[in-house]
Amino acid sequence: MVKLFLNNNAKKTDIFLKKYLNCQKNSGLTSAMKYGSLSGGKKIRSSIILGAGKLFNLKSKKLINLCAAVECIHSYSLIHDDLPCMDNDRMRRGKPATHVKFGESTAILAGNSLLTLAFEMIVDKNYKIEQRAKAELVKTLALCSGHTGIAGGQYLDLSFEKKKKKFSDILDMQRKKTGKLFNFCCLASGIIAKKKSKELKSLSKLGEDIGLLFQLADDFIDFKGSKKLAGKSTKKDQKKGKSTLISLMGYQKANSYALHLKKNILSKLKKHGKKANNLINTVEFILERDF
Repeated sequence: MVKLFLNNNAKKTDIFLKKYLNCQKNSGLTSAMKYGSLSGGKKIRSSIILGAGKLFNLKSKKLINLCAAVECIHSYSLIHDDLPCMDNDRMRRGKPATHVKFGESTAILAGNSLLTLAFEMIVDKNYKIEQRAKAELVKTLALCSGHTGIAGGQYLDLSFEKKKKKFSDILDMQRKKTGKLFNFCCLASGIIAKKKSKELKSLSKLGEDIGLLFQLADDFIDFKGSKKLAGKSTKKDQKKGKSTLISLMGYQKANSYALHLKKNILSKLKKHGKKANNLINTVEFILERDF
């Protein structure tokens, strides 16, 4: 059931994103942008946005621009992460990475273009939400994507390689690298629903925790998963000397930490009753997935 829900959400987001890209003025980068953003993927971040929207009775048409924007940000980060100067991965989502298919310079520029396209989607005149909300969403997404978020987390991830880092350092890195974008996914619905600062803060923390859980699940997949199911190379964290909770405390303790984190997340969600069912199912799937 949860896989059907996730697949439906991914399909909705892909349809919107493809249509939006098709309406763009064609350039030499368009093909690489489509390849990097539409070539598969679970689009779990979109499901988090739509699930959080249900907490406040928001329809998908109020959120679909945000779903596509977040997937553009995520895709840009993957395109850049795969580059030889970063993680040097040649496979992504079961296909050659964007830089392998189109070349490094095109991949960099396509990633940059997806990053800026995300903000264009939010301020689009056809996206019918209040201007104040649009401004707040743009600011929040920028903070979650730049040096205080994804980019900063990737910098730390690379700089931590082959170094013994503390538990708190690893968590800080992973919360920035992955958690911040999930932070936005939960917070965005609260901004549109005009929730007060206390509730917005709770949504931010909830999203960041979900993002951390997602990163831990990714680390587990790299540690024990198969290349065929994951659609990308596995067992590479240890080879590169990545700082993960697995490398710090071992698989069993890291898994226990993840289970405790999931329990806390579900406890918070269950307070919202049936409105949280989609989010709960998505969180359950995150730690159970093998791809």
